[in-house]
Amino acid sequence: MSPKKLYIVTGKGGVGKTMTALALVKALQSQTSKNVYYNCFDTTPDKELCKKLDIKTIEFPIQESTTEYIGRKLGSKNIAKWVMKAPFFKALFNIVPSLGNMITLGHMIDTLQNEDDDIIVIDAPSSGHILTVLESPKNFNQIFRTGALVKDIHRMTDFMQSDDLVETWVLNIPTELAVTEGRELIEKLGKSGISNIKDVLNNALFKNELIANEELPEFLDRKVTIEKEVIKSLDSNFDLVFPMYIDKSPIQLVKRIEKKILTELKK
Repeated sequence: MSPKKLYIVTGKGGVGKTMTALALVKALQSQTSKNVYYNCFDTTPDKELCKKLDIKTIEFPIQESTTEYIGRKLGSKNIAKWVMKAPFFKALFNIVPSLGNMITLGHMIDTLQNEDDDIIVIDAPSSGHILTVLESPKNFNQIFRTGALVKDIHRMTDFMQSDDLVETWVLNIPTELAVTEGRELIEKLGKSGISNIKDVLNNALFKNELIANEELPEFLDRKVTIEKEVIKSLDSNFDLVFPMYIDKSPIQLVKRIEKKILTELKK
C-alpha cells in the first residue's frame, strides 16, 4: 500500500481503536522503511506495550506544543515560556480548550511536513472529541478571519483535506448504535472536508474463522444472527472487516489484526 503521512483511527468508545491503531503501525512498519510513530493525541500511550511491540511513540503535550508555536511566532522560546505563564493564557485555554487541541494538531502537522520520512498513526479520541479537534481549524478561521494564525489554519486545513496525506479510519462494532454513530461521524467528517475515510467493522464474531463450521452454544449463535441482521438492516458496506479475536495477550491480538490489515489492503 502507498503510505500516507497521517492516519487517524477513531470511533465511539469500546470499538477497539487502540489495538487497531497499534496493528496499523505494525502493518505500516512492514510495508515501508519510513519512521512510523504511534500517538494518543492528548493522553499518555501504554509505553510498556509499545516497547514490547517494538513501536515508537511520539507525543505532543498541549503545553509544549503551544510554547513551541508561540516561540516560533515571537522568535524566542524563552519569551514564549514567559508568555505561557501569564494568567490570560491559562484562562484562555480553560475557556477555549479546542484552541489547545488545534495547536497540538498544528504541531503534529509541522513535524510531518518537516520530516519526509515520518508517519504518525493517531489512536484518536472518541467520535465527539476528535470531531471537535478536526473542526477546530475551520471554526477558528471563522473567528479570526485574518492574521498569522489564519495563514497557519489554512495550511493545516489544506493538509488535513489532502487524500494523499491523510487517511481516517472510523471503527464500528456490529451493533445498531455503533454503526449508526459511525455513519453520522463519517457524514460530519465529510462536511468538514475530510474525504479519505475507511469505514471499518471491527470485532465481528460472524467473521471469526474458528467458529465458521462449528455448532455454537445458543447464546453465541444468537449473537452471530443479531450481528448479521444489524449489518443487513442498515445496508452497511464496509471498506474493511476485522473478525472478533479471542486473545488474552494484547501482543498476539495486535499481531492477528496486523496480519488481517495486510491481507485486506492487498485486495
